[in-house]
Amino acid sequence: MKANLKLLALIALVSILSLIAYSQSRNSSRATKTTTVTRESKHSYVDHGSLRTTADDKKAETRDGVYWFNRGYALHQSDKYIEAIEAFTHSIALNYRQATSMYNIACGYSLLNDKENALFWLDRSLGVGFDRADLLKQDSDLDPLRSDPRFNEILKKASFLKKNDKPDKDKTVSRLEDAINSFEQLKRDASQDGDDWYKVGSRLVRLRDFDRAVSALNQAVDLLGYRGSSAMYNLACAYALKGDRSLGIEWLEKAVNAGFDDGGRLRDDPDIASLRGEPRFKNIQELSRVLSLSQFNQHSDGSQYSKERWAPAIKTYETFLKENPTSGRGWFNLGYALHYSREHTKAISAFEQAFQFGYKKPTSLYNIACGHAMMNNRDAAFEFLEKSVNAGFDVGDYVHGDEDLDNLRSDPRFKRYEQMAEKKHKDH
Repeated sequence: MKANLKLLALIALVSILSLIAYSQSRNSSRATKTTTVTRESKHSYVDHGSLRTTADDKKAETRDGVYWFNRGYALHQSDKYIEAIEAFTHSIALNYRQATSMYNIACGYSLLNDKENALFWLDRSLGVGFDRADLLKQDSDLDPLRSDPRFNEILKKASFLKKNDKPDKDKTVSRLEDAINSFEQLKRDASQDGDDWYKVGSRLVRLRDFDRAVSALNQAVDLLGYRGSSAMYNLACAYALKGDRSLGIEWLEKAVNAGFDDGGRLRDDPDIASLRGEPRFKNIQELSRVLSLSQFNQHSDGSQYSKERWAPAIKTYETFLKENPTSGRGWFNLGYALHYSREHTKAISAFEQAFQFGYKKPTSLYNIACGHAMMNNRDAAFEFLEKSVNAGFDVGDYVHGDEDLDNLRSDPRFKRYEQMAEKKHKDH
């Protein structure tokens, strides 16, 4: 609620200041630095110079348009879009790089999934001189707008303003069309490649083509199996953005239980903003926190194997499982902590429970094999190693580097798995 009130107040402030900006002459200061724009390097084209960290720059009286523009850039890069919009608003009011500031405000609103304000500010930026049609075509910050017909009208206007741009070769339109074409091709081929379905589904979420995104990501979840937690999360995003909060929450919880481990995304991702007011959201967020092994992933004595290091994890998951005895991920995490505390018999029992409850079955079988190998139970180790491979575990990634398997290396039966690893290396 506080965040929503802050955003509403900001919209009002920006609207007032826009009247000031619009009454001024067309801004001659435009973005001049051209680079490839990616989602990982937002607005790298902006000639932002230094981030003004000197003592003089910290003084309130020196906060001119340059300061606010650079501050807005830094905040946007840190995914603090509301604060970035506010900073760019000050830049506009101080008559500094108004056109680019307005464009950057549009990008911020786009990433906040506020389409109306994003399109308003994008159009306004053209009105005061922003003429970088190439950026409108490439900038992934604007992907949430690309399926809206009004965006294509704005793009045509920008292409017209820049005479050497040819609207009939519109790369922005082709990005959406390419994603749709890829989706249709996977359908025609009846593709069984879960990774390909995941990639095109994720692209369609970014491009706000929700019906196809949902279809693609459902295919990905079915085909990826135990590797599908990220596809489940993106499916939650698609439903949330589509306005189906019930299914959004349902898939978010499934994603966490399936192993999705990114508490920062649950906290900050604007794609699931509509879910944060749901009664179940806080419980899912707490579930994500408890089930994240990364909270225990700080070395205490320089070794992965450490009773001291993993004792808190064992206590946490034993307590958790008393209230949630059917949590496959909880049993898996307990097995992981027990394994690295060298309590291999107990670890094997925990991984068996994880397997029974359907959590990462191939990996659970492999971890059981590792436990038996550590105890030098070679026959059992090879039995479960073979089961893990048959279940889909890519043992080739682990054969040469996993010290848990050291007791098996002198056994002739291990040669088969070394050959798997060598074949995988050659194929890549």
